[in-house]
Formats: sequence, structure tokens, C-alpha cells
Amino acid sequence: MKKIYLGLIALLSIFTACSDVEIPESASDAIATVSNLRYENPEGTRQVTLLWDNPVGVTGIQLIKDLNDVTDFNSAISSYLIEKAPINTDVAYTVKARYEGDVLSKGQTIRFNIKFDIPEADYQIAMVVANDYAESADERAAVAWFEENYVYKGIGVVLTAAEIGQLNIDKNPVCWVMCDRIGIEWGYDKLPGALNSTATVNALKAYGEKGGNLLLTGHATQLVAGIGRVDNMYAPRLFGSGEGGDNGDVWGIQPVIGNREGQTYDHSAHPIYTGMTYADPGNAYGHPIYSLDGAGHKGDHNCMWDLNAGEHSLVEAPNKVADFENKTNSVVLGTWQHVVDYCCAGVVDFAPTTTFAGRVLAIGTAAYEWDMNGKENAYIDQVKMLTSNSLNYLNRKVAMLVPNDYAESADERAAVEWFQENYVYGGKGVLLTPATINQLDVVQHAVCWVMCDRIGIEWGYDKLPGALNSTATVNALKAYGEKGGNLLLTGHATQLVAGIGRVDNMYAPRLFGSGEGGDNGDVWGIQPVIGNREGQTYDHSAHPIYTGMTYADPGNAYGHPIYSLDGAGHKGDHNCMWDLNAGEHSLVEAPNKVADFENKTNSVVLGTWQHVVDYCCAGVVDFAPTTTFAGRVLAIGTAAYEWDMNGKANAYIDQVQMLTGNSIGYLK
Repeated sequence: MKKIYLGLIALLSIFTACSDVEIPESASDAIATVSNLRYENPEGTRQVTLLWDNPVGVTGIQLIKDLNDVTDFNSAISSYLIEKAPINTDVAYTVKARYEGDVLSKGQTIRFNIKFDIPEADYQIAMVVANDYAESADERAAVAWFEENYVYKGIGVVLTAAEIGQLNIDKNPVCWVMCDRIGIEWGYDKLPGALNSTATVNALKAYGEKGGNLLLTGHATQLVAGIGRVDNMYAPRLFGSGEGGDNGDVWGIQPVIGNREGQTYDHSAHPIYTGMTYADPGNAYGHPIYSLDGAGHKGDHNCMWDLNAGEHSLVEAPNKVADFENKTNSVVLGTWQHVVDYCCAGVVDFAPTTTFAGRVLAIGTAAYEWDMNGKENAYIDQVKMLTSNSLNYLNRKVAMLVPNDYAESADERAAVEWFQENYVYGGKGVLLTPATINQLDVVQHAVCWVMCDRIGIEWGYDKLPGALNSTATVNALKAYGEKGGNLLLTGHATQLVAGIGRVDNMYAPRLFGSGEGGDNGDVWGIQPVIGNREGQTYDHSAHPIYTGMTYADPGNAYGHPIYSLDGAGHKGDHNCMWDLNAGEHSLVEAPNKVADFENKTNSVVLGTWQHVVDYCCAGVVDFAPTTTFAGRVLAIGTAAYEWDMNGKANAYIDQVQMLTGNSIGYLK
């Protein structure tokens, strides 16, 4: 049913400021304006049609939305279709008649508020903006896009600084903080609209420390220092906030760092650039870029990193980008479109740390612009895609893959229950089986944990149960890892490190067991110090996967501390790890077999059996990314990693859970 409304119509002198020609007070009597302004809104839709009657002699129409957005028409139109009107908010449209000589009449204004039920999801992406964001055309445009694509779909919420108390780590897994403002000074403490307030900064700091992921764009990149993710010496210092002006160039992002200067870092395939056009506009730069800002009025509002700035104190060895990344635990994903060296950083991905559990992605290049002085930007779709990709990247979930018949295994069931409780039910994870393996997506899933612990199976990844050994499953995991997906392989699933081709089959784990097991009074765990009585020692006790775990010698049983995992009780003894003395591995003693294994597989052995003090075996191995396999693979194959002790309580189950959570966090 179509509803027709005659709105509140008035002649408002305040709108004359938008006119091209000053009209004297008596002009309303001399120059006729439009009449009978009204709107139609089909019930249950967001579609609104404005209609009005034009006086004689009109040559054009000017339409003004909410005092700010002006649209000129060069013909005497008498209707205007708004396909998707703002909802649940007061909106004002003013219509003026234009005559020869660009003389404008006073306007008639209609106000409406389209009531629309928004489906609210359990988890929403938050966007935080300044209290006075309407003062910035760029911020208004970004908010309008976010409302259209997230808020109105029930998967997003816009919060001003005044509403920062509503930001909730349990409700909002990602928060985008947007600021792009003319005339502000450098420094996060100078951000406008209470974005610089103690309440706002502290709320964002607490949010990030608890694991909330932040997208900081424009002038908001300065908050990376404000919230304490980096020291103020690493705050962005390449800063601009001027009026800007006309510029005919195409600006964008160069994702290949140092592409003509020695060490090259190519991030062109990073998930934040998924689906974007990668080309050299007009052969202007001699290399492809991700274009964002076409010819027109540019704000030139950089808020990024000048890596030559003295305040950063970066060194040339191997280069300043590498030194910045090392000192801030970050990756520089992009720079100015024309840059081919290491001078600056415009897009930076700050990884989680032990004190700041959330990821922070900062986009501070001036090319990231939402409004070009009201004119059309030929590359605005690229800006939008970069933003949605970035939000998706920060919002990536953790996947857990288990056999189709995982209910057959008490260990697998217990692990699944823990994962559901801590990831799935919190909106942070998804449970997959081989039957749903096609849902595994490197863009959506930062980590995939593959869990298998089964009685009675034979050695070999091709013998894994519940279709974990199927061609479809193995190929999907292989493709996921090659594209940069990170894998946690535990229990019998460690064998997949060979199945997916990350290592040759000669380096598959061969210390294998799948028997019924039995009662055992010892405490089993992980020894993180490799070769601690045999020449070269490798101490990984402080590695992030062990953060917060108790490191002690249970009952003085071993003469050295361990990370206990399995207390007295029924043990499965299901090792699926590396016997470094196995002939199939063909390892040499120089300098030792652990070092040779690490060198040949591009890995680090992070742990072994609790009692081992030499180089005989590897139970926890971190396989680093390679040029052909972009994802990291962490394998935990020691029998001490056990989720169920024949239905009895395990005194160290909290350690098993913590090791798993730490490992997922490390890979994410």
C-alpha cells in the first residue's frame, strides 16, 4: 500500500545560505517557489519519492538534504526518487526553484522519519565517530555507507564518542574509528568531537587489550599511540589537515614495499585487497597500485608514518620498514602509490601482543578519502571495498575442523565442546566437518584448528577417520594454507602437515600410537627447552603459545620445569610426533638433529616430551610460511596433549585449554 504524506512545509530563511544568489527578504513575494511538496513511501519499504508542483518559468531545481548535501538539476523536474532513505531518523529535504541567471527561489522543506525494523544480530561491528561528525563531509559519507551496509542490515552500530560506553567486547568484535577533518592539529589529544576525551581513549584501550580488533582510518590512526598499542615515539607523524585543492593525479596504495630497493615485501594478495583492481592508472607509475582517489579535489590528509623521521629512531639494517615492523610487531601493508623504497608506511597491520590482545589495522594515506568536495570520485568503489575487506579481515573467525564422526571420540567431543563454548557461542568461531569443508575460507577464517585423537587408527594421513583423509578435505586445507590460512594441527591430525604438502612425506611424523592406553600415575607435559643438557640449547619457554601457563617440575620428577598437561589417570599414549632418529628423516648430527630438521623444514621445534634433555624427538613444531605455502602451521603431537582421560578429571586440563587458546591466538 502506498502512503502519501503532506509534510511540515515551511519557508525557512536559513536555507538561503545555500543559494547561489542572495535573495532580499521580499523576494519570496516576487519569485515563486515550488508548492505542494509531499512524499510517497510504500509501506514496509525505504523507498521515498518526493513530489512538488513547479511555478511557470522554472529552468532547474536545487535539492538540499539536511542543510548540507546539495544536488542541482538543470531541468524543471517535479519528482525525485530516494531508493534507500535514511531510516528511524529525522530527515529534511528542501526544494528550490531555479530561474534564468541562476536565481534561486526560497525553498520549501519537508521532514520525515521512515520507521523501519532493523534485524539485530547477536554480534555487530561498531563504528565510532566524533560527536560532531556531521561537520565533516568525509565522515558523513563514511557513516552513510556504513549505515547502508551494516546498520540497516542489523550487523553494525554507529556510536559517537558520547556513546562510547556502549562499546562492548562481547557484542562488538570489531570497531572502526573514523576521523577525517580539516584544520585540526597533530596529536591524538587534538582529535575532534571528544574522540580525544579520556573516556573515549580509555574505552578503546580497554577494548583492544581485551581482544577487540580496531580499524583506525584517517586522522584516527593516531589513536594507535593514544591507546598504548605503540609508544608515542611510533605515532604517525606524516600529517596534514588543510583545505586541499584540485589535483588531476590518481592516488592510491602501493602494496609492494621496497620494490626497487633490495629486500622486497609483496602484500598485493593480502585479504584487505581482495577483489580490488590492481593496475597502473594511465601508466603513471610504472607499477600497479590499488587506486582510491581520482582526479578532483583532494584533501591531502595524510596521517601515516614517515620512517625517516628522527623520532622513530629506525635503522637501515636490513631497512627501516623491517626495523619498524620488528619494533612495533607489525606489518606494513601499503605505502604511497609512487613509492618504491622504504620511506613511509600508509597501511599498517599491528598484530596482537601479550598485553594487547586485539589486532589494530591503520589506514592513514591521504588517498583514503570518502568525499571529494561533493564531486564524484571515480574510485569510490575501491575505497568501499578496501573498508569492507578490512572489517572482514579483522572480523575473521577461527574454524575448527573435526572428522564427520567426531562424536565417536571422547577426546574430540571434549575439544569440540570447549571450542563451542569459547569461540562458536561467542561469535568468534565456526565448527566444520569434512562434509562442510567447502565453507573454509581464508578471507573469513584466520585460523583453522584440525583436531583428531582416535583409538585404533593406523599410521598415515590417508588413514585419518571421518573423511579427514578425503581428497576434498586435504585439497581444501592445502589451498587454504597456500593462500595464507594458518593451521593448528593437533593429535593425529599432525600428519596432515605432509598430506597438504607443507613438508615432504619423508618428514611426516612417525612416532605414532593409537592404542587403548591405560592407567599411569605420572604427570606428562611439554619440555620447551631443547637439548638442555646436550651442547647447543634452544629455550622456547617464553614463546607466546605458553603464555600464562604454569612452568614447574611436578613433584620434582624431572629435574627441570615443564608445562604439565596430563595428570595421573588413564592416558591414551597417542603420540603423533617426530622421532628425529628415524631413518626416514635422514637427519645429521651437525650441529644436531633438531637444527637439521628445522633447517630442512623451515620450522622451529618448540617442545618435546617432558623428560627429554637431548635432540631425539619433536612434539611441538612451528612450521613457518614459505614462498609456496603462505600460511603458518603449528603442530602439537605429543601424547600429553589429551582432552579426555577416560571420563575422569584431569588436574591439568586448564593447561591444555590455555595452550590451545594461546596457539590459536598466536596463529591469528
